[in-house]
Amino acid sequence: MKNMSLCLLTFSVVSCSHLKEETKIVYFPYAKELLQSVQKTAFKVPETKLEVEEVEGKSARRVYFSSLYHQYLTLGQHMDKNPGIKFCPQFHHDRTEVDATYAVPEVLMYKASNVVKEGRDYFPELAFTKSFSLKDHHDMMKKELKVLCEEGVSDNYYKFDNLVTHYANKKSFHLDKTAMESVLKIPVFANFYLVKMLQAENLRKLTFHPEEKRFIKMTRTDWFEKYVDEASKMRGTYIKNTMVKR
Repeated sequence: MKNMSLCLLTFSVVSCSHLKEETKIVYFPYAKELLQSVQKTAFKVPETKLEVEEVEGKSARRVYFSSLYHQYLTLGQHMDKNPGIKFCPQFHHDRTEVDATYAVPEVLMYKASNVVKEGRDYFPELAFTKSFSLKDHHDMMKKELKVLCEEGVSDNYYKFDNLVTHYANKKSFHLDKTAMESVLKIPVFANFYLVKMLQAENLRKLTFHPEEKRFIKMTRTDWFEKYVDEASKMRGTYIKNTMVKR
């Protein structure tokens, strides 16, 4: 696991040599006991090594951009913004495709004062503060998307590529108790977790955009998807039983 962190850091430092990109990691809470239970049952040992350079004809770069852009639009609509990107020479087709096909799930945030300690692990929005708000987080997503549109890569993309290239087929990584901490340092995972947990109808089956399925498949993180599904149900039950108000 230490190697994972070191590799991610290495890719970040290398990419910074040509990209001036402001980044901030938001440490979203999660339920560690639930995660460990899910990891034991959700990870599937591959019969053969997965060729992860492409999934359904899309490269890791295209999957990363499309996923991040869809998440950016989703959170933007929640904040009553119209955050579309007009020009994206590196990913013109992918930007157009997402604009034409994405479906925005309704999301709902709760205040820290309305959530008791026992339920905090199921409310990732509590990680936002006055010093770094959801708006600040969304603005950083926009900055990264601009870098991707101009350069084709970003510091955070290299972290994703490192996961795809070196860890997707390693059972030891997927079963490690700190795997969640590692993937949540990559924006497409962190935003997936945030958006799914914020979906207003948490007691129903979660909805997925095709790009989200692609990056899960590309990284073999079925356990991550399973955790978010189970955690969102726990959140929904908590909200229903405790009558948490906005």
